[in-house]
Amino acid sequence: MVPHTAQLTVQVDAGPDADADEINELTLLLRRELLELDLESVDLARRGTAPPGARAVGVLSIGTIIITLAQAPELLRAVVDLVQSWLGGSGRRSVKLALDGDVLEVSGLSSRDQRELIASWIARHGSGRGAR
Repeated sequence: MVPHTAQLTVQVDAGPDADADEINELTLLLRRELLELDLESVDLARRGTAPPGARAVGVLSIGTIIITLAQAPELLRAVVDLVQSWLGGSGRRSVKLALDGDVLEVSGLSSRDQRELIASWIARHGSGRGAR
Protein backbone atom coordinates (compact mmCIF):
# COMPACT_ATOMS: atom_id res chain seq x y z
CA MET A 1 0.00 0.00 0.00
CA VAL A 2 1.42 3.39 -1.03
CA PRO A 3 1.24 5.93 1.81
CA HIS A 4 -0.63 9.17 1.16
CA THR A 5 1.55 12.22 0.79
CA ALA A 6 0.97 15.74 2.01
CA GLN A 7 2.49 19.13 1.37
CA LEU A 8 3.81 20.95 4.39
CA THR A 9 4.60 24.64 3.98
CA VAL A 10 7.41 25.99 6.15
CA GLN A 11 7.71 29.78 6.54
CA VAL A 12 10.85 31.17 8.20
CA ASP A 13 10.52 34.37 10.21
CA ALA A 14 13.86 35.84 11.26
CA GLY A 15 12.39 38.63 13.36
CA PRO A 16 11.36 42.23 12.74
CA ASP A 17 14.87 43.50 11.96
CA ALA A 18 15.74 40.82 9.38
CA ASP A 19 16.27 41.72 5.75
CA ALA A 20 15.57 39.56 2.70
CA ASP A 21 19.17 38.33 2.51
CA GLU A 22 19.13 37.12 6.12
CA ILE A 23 15.78 35.38 5.66
CA ASN A 24 17.02 33.73 2.46
CA GLU A 25 20.21 32.53 4.15
CA LEU A 26 18.30 31.09 7.10
CA THR A 27 15.83 29.40 4.76
CA LEU A 28 18.65 27.74 2.81
CA LEU A 29 20.27 26.55 6.05
CA LEU A 30 17.01 25.03 7.27
CA ARG A 31 16.39 23.40 3.88
CA ARG A 32 19.85 21.84 3.96
CA GLU A 33 19.05 20.23 7.32
CA LEU A 34 15.60 19.09 6.18
CA LEU A 35 17.19 17.33 3.20
CA GLU A 36 18.77 14.92 5.72
CA LEU A 37 15.31 13.55 6.61
CA ASP A 38 13.51 10.84 4.63
CA LEU A 39 11.14 13.26 2.87
CA GLU A 40 9.77 13.03 -0.68
CA SER A 41 10.98 16.54 -1.55
CA VAL A 42 12.17 19.75 0.09
CA ASP A 43 11.84 22.64 -2.34
CA LEU A 44 12.10 26.39 -2.14
CA ALA A 45 8.69 27.87 -2.90
CA ARG A 46 8.22 29.80 -6.11
CA ARG A 47 5.59 32.34 -6.96
CA GLY A 48 4.59 34.21 -10.05
CA THR A 49 6.61 34.35 -13.21
CA ALA A 50 10.15 35.47 -13.84
CA PRO A 51 10.80 38.98 -15.21
CA PRO A 52 11.10 39.30 -19.00
CA GLY A 53 14.44 37.98 -20.22
CA ALA A 54 15.07 35.89 -17.10
CA ARG A 55 15.64 32.17 -17.46
CA ALA A 56 14.01 31.18 -14.18
CA VAL A 57 10.68 29.37 -14.23
CA GLY A 58 9.40 31.37 -11.26
CA VAL A 59 10.52 33.85 -8.67
CA LEU A 60 11.56 32.44 -5.29
CA SER A 61 9.18 33.19 -2.47
CA ILE A 62 11.69 34.26 0.17
CA GLY A 63 11.54 32.35 3.42
CA THR A 64 9.24 29.56 2.24
CA ILE A 65 9.96 25.85 1.84
CA ILE A 66 7.50 23.29 0.48
CA ILE A 67 7.96 19.77 1.83
CA THR A 68 6.28 16.72 0.34
CA LEU A 69 6.17 13.88 2.83
CA ALA A 70 4.35 10.65 3.54
CA GLN A 71 1.58 11.26 6.06
CA ALA A 72 3.10 9.46 9.00
CA PRO A 73 3.30 10.73 12.57
CA GLU A 74 6.99 9.88 12.88
CA LEU A 75 7.93 11.97 9.80
CA LEU A 76 5.90 14.94 10.93
CA ARG A 77 7.43 14.65 14.41
CA ALA A 78 10.92 14.45 12.85
CA VAL A 79 10.31 17.67 10.88
CA VAL A 80 9.00 19.53 13.95
CA ASP A 81 11.86 18.25 16.12
CA LEU A 82 14.40 19.32 13.51
CA VAL A 83 12.82 22.79 13.26
CA GLN A 84 12.88 23.20 17.05
CA SER A 85 16.50 22.10 17.20
CA TRP A 86 17.42 24.37 14.28
CA LEU A 87 15.85 27.35 16.03
CA GLY A 88 18.12 26.53 18.96
CA GLY A 89 16.64 28.82 21.58
CA SER A 90 16.65 31.91 19.36
CA GLY A 91 13.92 34.12 20.74
CA ARG A 92 13.87 36.27 17.59
CA ARG A 93 13.23 33.55 15.05
CA SER A 94 10.19 31.39 14.51
CA VAL A 95 8.90 29.01 11.87
CA LYS A 96 5.29 28.53 10.77
CA LEU A 97 4.31 25.07 9.59
CA ALA A 98 1.08 24.77 7.60
CA LEU A 99 -0.59 21.50 6.70
CA ASP A 100 -4.13 21.24 5.34
CA GLY A 101 -4.77 24.87 6.34
CA ASP A 102 -3.79 24.17 9.95
CA VAL A 103 -0.90 26.43 11.05
CA LEU A 104 1.57 25.73 13.84
CA GLU A 105 4.07 28.39 14.90
CA VAL A 106 7.26 27.05 16.47
CA SER A 107 9.65 29.38 18.24
CA GLY A 108 13.11 28.71 19.56
CA LEU A 109 11.87 28.98 23.12
CA SER A 110 10.53 25.66 24.35
CA SER A 111 7.72 25.71 26.86
CA ARG A 112 5.23 23.23 28.20
CA ASP A 113 2.41 24.99 26.33
CA GLN A 114 4.34 24.87 23.06
CA ARG A 115 5.10 21.17 23.51
CA GLU A 116 1.40 20.46 24.12
CA LEU A 117 0.39 22.53 21.09
CA ILE A 118 2.89 20.66 18.91
CA ALA A 119 1.73 17.26 20.16
CA SER A 120 -1.89 18.16 19.44
CA TRP A 121 -1.03 19.47 15.94
CA ILE A 122 0.91 16.32 15.08
CA ALA A 123 -1.91 14.12 16.39
CA ARG A 124 -4.39 15.90 14.09
CA HIS A 125 -2.22 15.21 11.03
CA GLY A 126 -0.32 12.07 11.83
CA SER A 127 -3.03 9.60 10.96
CA GLY A 128 -2.95 10.39 7.25
CA ARG A 129 -6.42 11.93 7.32
CA GLY A 130 -5.42 15.55 8.07
CA ALA A 131 -7.64 18.12 9.72
CA ARG A 132 -10.91 18.47 7.93
